[in-house]
Amino acid sequence: MKKGLVKSGIGLIILGEILYLILRYFIEEGASDFSNFTQGVLLGLSVGIKLIGVILVLIYIVKDKKKEGKNEKN
Repeated sequence: MKKGLVKSGIGLIILGEILYLILRYFIEEGASDFSNFTQGVLLGLSVGIKLIGVILVLIYIVKDKKKEGKNEKN
């Protein structure tokens, strides 16, 4: 299960970066209200997904360090 956390976390970080690149690719000058809304949604999703990915990777690191600490004590 722990390896799944790392794979999921890294996958989410990559997905967040892809969404951000899509946002930057489609930015236009003098955009409409709908375009501004769509850009805001993409930016919010990008940041949120990357944040969740980072949290999952940090959870894995913390649990792994605790496991290593218990193994060293035994």
